[in-house]
Amino acid sequence: MKQIDAIVLGLGGMGASALAAIAGRGIDVLGIDQEPAAHARGSSHGGSRIIRRAYFEHPDYVPLLEAAFEGWRRLERTTDSTCFQRTGVLLVGASRSPIIEASRSSAETHGVPVELLGSDQMRIRFPQFASDRGWSGLFEPDAGIVDPEAGIRAHLEAARRAGASIRRPLKVLSVDGDDREAVVRTDQGALRTNRLVVAAGAWTASLLGDRLRVPLVPHRKAMVWFEPVDARSCSSAEMPAWLIDEGDAGGCYYGVPTWPGQPSPAGVKIGWHGSGTVVDPDASHEVGSEVIERFTADLEDRLPGVFKRPVAAQACLYTMSPDEHFVIDRLPGRGSMIVVAGFSGHGYKFAPVVGEIAADLAIDGATGRPAAFLGLNRFEADRPG
Repeated sequence: MKQIDAIVLGLGGMGASALAAIAGRGIDVLGIDQEPAAHARGSSHGGSRIIRRAYFEHPDYVPLLEAAFEGWRRLERTTDSTCFQRTGVLLVGASRSPIIEASRSSAETHGVPVELLGSDQMRIRFPQFASDRGWSGLFEPDAGIVDPEAGIRAHLEAARRAGASIRRPLKVLSVDGDDREAVVRTDQGALRTNRLVVAAGAWTASLLGDRLRVPLVPHRKAMVWFEPVDARSCSSAEMPAWLIDEGDAGGCYYGVPTWPGQPSPAGVKIGWHGSGTVVDPDASHEVGSEVIERFTADLEDRLPGVFKRPVAAQACLYTMSPDEHFVIDRLPGRGSMIVVAGFSGHGYKFAPVVGEIAADLAIDGATGRPAAFLGLNRFEADRPG
């Protein structure tokens, strides 16, 4: 059985970053993925992800976001790549929108520059959102989008330069371990390691089973690209990335404008961040016509006259944790195994700092990053008996 210093299982957004971080510290590390190349079957695709600091999900994420922004800048410098586009991000909602209020609170706590916009200011500044709903907004000018495919390529390039090895496609059949070492059994034999990072996205729960002791549930989400009525008004020169708080609907529509260097598909990308359909990650994930029709009708209702027609659609997987916060920790009783999963649809922007935290846990057994609130012990009170 071959012995390797460290193994990273899964080479999507988080796994690619962890591979680069571990290799960058001089560790002999192997990255494994079941797919032969980059693919659209998981969570790290679709051409763009919104990145912002005024974080309504929880203010404790903001210090990690600061590290993530720096991580993206560093990755771009060291690999001569472009991952981040500054578009600004606009949060839109009713006058007492919980999303806007929570984002404003995070911004005040951590000194994030934002602008509060009343409905009249919204009409002047961003006429695309001149709705009769009386929307207000919160604009974060230094926020924007990151390109997940470009980010994965750059992290894998950084990992290779630092000496990491990659094997793909390689199907993992099972994993197990204790505090000293872990064993990865594949369809091409078994591998033994002192440090195993499991970054398998929607496949994490099936691989770890009861060893994880926390449900991580894959949901299918739709992304639909729309042709704009006026190309310039929906470009990053005039339209920021945005989220609309849907209030009682329990989620938000989000949009990404067109931008220079945008990969295919063309058009404005629209998605729904909220409840989804529970799925088997190995199943087919086509976006049905009824979903596209619902998006089309809802957009015409909320942003009348802005879009012509849908031009493309893709599915994406959210791996949801019970509280919709990330799971980043060593497994109890299996200290050689680190899990980074459950990113619940808002994780990719954190990839550089998540990779560093995974490397800390794998090499040092702990991290100095403020990530304790993402540990497994927060679920202890919910366990029976």
